[in-house]
Amino acid sequence: MLIKEVVLAENYAEELVQAVQDLLSRLMSQDIKKISTERFSAMLARQGYTTSIDELVQAVDASGFASSVNDQEIIPASELSGDIDTDPEQTVDVGDLAGSQAMQDIKADL
Repeated sequence: MLIKEVVLAENYAEELVQAVQDLLSRLMSQDIKKISTERFSAMLARQGYTTSIDELVQAVDASGFASSVNDQEIIPASELSGDIDTDPEQTVDVGDLAGSQAMQDIKADL
């Protein structure tokens, strides 16, 4: 591979990441919660960046503007990723648990 080809490939990758950042910024400003990877790819293609899904996933991941990305959907950084549990945790009364265990131990000794 010639040096010229390597430089061109690196420039294209950097420009792709910048285009992804720009597009994701616009989506975040419109309060988009998630977008399909196919639709995002089509939006980039209209700007002149035709890529495979794998290249797109790598570029979105490298951009730092998405909280989650896979071959199905992209979740902008302004939203929590789909694998985060937002349900409040159950509270545990440690004193109650200790008291119950102590009573079980006392009964076991009798």
